[in-house]
Amino acid sequence: MDQDQRGLSPQTSKSSSHQNQVSRNKEFQLDFFIQKKFISDDLKSILEETQQKYSIKSIYVNQKNQIPELEGSAFTIDDPGENKMNAKCDAILHILSSLQDRCKQQINIILLIPEGIVSFLIGSKGSQLAKIIEETNAKITVNQPIANYSPRTVKIVGDQSTINCAIKAITKKMQERGISQEDYKKVPEALNPQKVNSKAKLIFPSFVVDYILKNKNEVENKYDVSIKAKESNDIRLTQKCKLKRDDKIVQLQGSLSNVQDALSSLIRRVTEHQKKQELEIKIVMPASYASKLIGAKGGQIRDLATKSKGAQIKVLSDKDETDHDYHCIVQIAGNLQNKQDASKLILQQIECFKNGGPIMDSGKFLNDENHTSQISNNYDEYKIKRFIILPNLFREKSSSISERNSRSRSQSRRKHKHQRKRSIERRSVSSSYSKRRERANVLSTKIIVSNEVMHILEKYHKLSEYKERYNVDIQADDSRRNSESYLRLKGKLKDCLIVIEEILNEQQKILRK
Repeated sequence: MDQDQRGLSPQTSKSSSHQNQVSRNKEFQLDFFIQKKFISDDLKSILEETQQKYSIKSIYVNQKNQIPELEGSAFTIDDPGENKMNAKCDAILHILSSLQDRCKQQINIILLIPEGIVSFLIGSKGSQLAKIIEETNAKITVNQPIANYSPRTVKIVGDQSTINCAIKAITKKMQERGISQEDYKKVPEALNPQKVNSKAKLIFPSFVVDYILKNKNEVENKYDVSIKAKESNDIRLTQKCKLKRDDKIVQLQGSLSNVQDALSSLIRRVTEHQKKQELEIKIVMPASYASKLIGAKGGQIRDLATKSKGAQIKVLSDKDETDHDYHCIVQIAGNLQNKQDASKLILQQIECFKNGGPIMDSGKFLNDENHTSQISNNYDEYKIKRFIILPNLFREKSSSISERNSRSRSQSRRKHKHQRKRSIERRSVSSSYSKRRERANVLSTKIIVSNEVMHILEKYHKLSEYKERYNVDIQADDSRRNSESYLRLKGKLKDCLIVIEEILNEQQKILRK
């Protein structure tokens, strides 16, 4: 089975009495993974020194936790003694610090945690993980599970103090719940389309919905699904996805495989009923899935378009990906087969996201942020306005030249009509709109830099140079903590980003030295 066709199965619910009987330990071993490029030749002596310094019973390379197809070593720090968790965390930091001194580059770490505690660590709608990220300023990514590999990988990126704070915060959160043997034994399972219950919501013009409801009995009996109309008030759509006056929502419910087949049948029936009239498929999904469906640099949605052999896919959303209360629309256009294939794939992806996400075949792409299969639960600010995939390379040449020209002319007329309407609306809008736009393009932020970088910026008058060149107000905050300083930036968004990039370049120069 393809990687993107698999996902986590829904968790089986257990009674409260069963959960109370499970024995959970507050003291547990810490497992982590370091890439090969960061490991020095004297690793054995570093582990022995760390073990003696922090009086840890056992620190060793654990071959059982080796991440598939990712070069590096998995380590285990184990000591059943009481109140040893802080010492174990300090031991990890000491190992990282020793390796960083030798390789002269910033090291990131991958924590290995039991699969059974992942949902508790992430929290409802990501609240727990978001809180840890906010408190520690570390970039923390709970990666998707790996096939036939029981621990879940949690990548932590930052400087030494940031990584240390993140490790202690995660460990503290795990201690609150405790870890049982069942947590270690739990293994992610592939999504089973026959067993997963799915509710697919679609938007059609009212006359299409009326046709579907009129002929729904045959489809319901054949595919064992239920079809019913939904009130538009039941779903909160983003501003980009407001329903038209004659739009209605229809819901298909049943097993995922049955819903997929039923939807394909409905698309075929409606297309044949409408004959020459074009029909766009609009699937409703949570706005929080928009960035996941698109993927890094559009790789995920481009892959879906390729697999559906030329479907034109649009994701319309204007909310932040952490907004779980809103829904967005996925539009699908193309010929009959394109729309049927793309609809099946998108419904499958949505169910994967609902049940934990796809399972990766190996861990070799854990540190490749651009790989389409790496769908992370990180909480960076990421807003989507509109994403369009038009894979012309795979578009079938089924329609004649005259039909295409006719369609192009009608589209052009609609476009010009829409532009004229928009132009009239813009002229009627008050001047306050333009003021809001101007305020939206202004960025006021505070960044943290090391004192070493700050010294270079002040010594060579870089801050005044950036201020004059990019017209950005830059102020050094007098309040400094330990080895860090604050800089306040205010100006146009684009100019502020350029200044931040210049400061990062200075930091890279220091690291290279």
